[in-house]
Amino acid sequence: MEKIYNKNDILEEIFTRAMKGPQIFKNKSVLFHDYIPRRLLFREDQISRMGYLFSYLIRNQRSSNLFIYGKPGTGKTAVTRYVVSRLDKISKKINRPLRISYVNCRLAGTEYRAASALAKDVELQVPFTGLAVREVFERFKLKVFSDRYPVLVILDEVDALVSRYGDDLLYGLTRMNDETEKANVMIIGISNDVQFKEYLDPRVLSSLSEEEVVFKPYTPEELESILWDRVSTGFRDGTISREAVTLCAAISGAEHGDARKALDLLRVAGELAENEGSEEVSIRHVNAARERIEQNRVVEVIRSLPLHSKLVLTAVIESLPSPEGRVKNSITYGKYSILARDFAGQALSSRRFFGLVKELSVLGLLDRRIENYGRRGGRVTTIALDIPMNMIRDSLIEDPVIGELFNT
Repeated sequence: MEKIYNKNDILEEIFTRAMKGPQIFKNKSVLFHDYIPRRLLFREDQISRMGYLFSYLIRNQRSSNLFIYGKPGTGKTAVTRYVVSRLDKISKKINRPLRISYVNCRLAGTEYRAASALAKDVELQVPFTGLAVREVFERFKLKVFSDRYPVLVILDEVDALVSRYGDDLLYGLTRMNDETEKANVMIIGISNDVQFKEYLDPRVLSSLSEEEVVFKPYTPEELESILWDRVSTGFRDGTISREAVTLCAAISGAEHGDARKALDLLRVAGELAENEGSEEVSIRHVNAARERIEQNRVVEVIRSLPLHSKLVLTAVIESLPSPEGRVKNSITYGKYSILARDFAGQALSSRRFFGLVKELSVLGLLDRRIENYGRRGGRVTTIALDIPMNMIRDSLIEDPVIGELFNT
């Protein structure tokens, strides 16, 4: 008698294989981005520099602010969290209390939520909505002034906040130490954009009193050492080939030296091998992981973009002289303005448009470059696609608002 097809049989097969099949991973958590290892390889200089500046907070002395730059996956956030965690432990051990506020500006989304996060980290409750940003920040200041504790403010992806809402919040933080001797506030700004400061108001720049730390991309050799360090605790012995680890490092090293991507490749390759019942992760699994990660990431990122960001991408595509060419920002803005009036009712200001271009560049969708043509030509910002044009088209063709643009 023919067996009736049952979806539950598939699930039972998957779950049985998970329990009885080969076990590739020993501790999978060490392969995720939020894991902070006991040692951070090839970042000793940055750790020492940050530790020296932070040491002033333990003595309740004012320190220079710090801005950290580097491409995604170069260890900026990991090193900051590592040094801050050590600072927090030592301050508690010697009974020198301080406040630490960490805000991921991109995840916070709005200036109000960023200000609310600052308030929460100094044990100040504010309504989820209903107050002006200025009022939330004033309450935050008064709490800091009354507590008299040193405060370390970490603004991760600060460029996302400034590009969307301006630099008023950052300016307010830089002025706190000048308002009263009771304040000891140190600011750490973390940015993927090495040209971030060029877009700050001169009054903010004059108040920053900052030092800078630049995180260079990892080399393929450094990435391979980092991966083997994670393999030793994340994978069972003999479950991953040397060639697979080398390939993960080589792929990521060729694409901006991104340690996060290297770890993602390693983890997904292990998942693919484990799911198919293989006893070892091979080059084949790494190549399959690369294809899956890139396709999933790009499609998901583009489809989740706000309408105006999608219109910016569309404007770039329609303005480019060729798929591999470059186009001036000003030309793209003109094309965007036409599209925005047709599909969104109104175009955003040129400043907001440039902010969206920066955000898309950080996401790895656009390549934004400032070119200097001397006194006569000045500085010109040009844009190019950082991913294949057809990948953007395929991601937007089913968009309910602008999909019709890609059906021709």
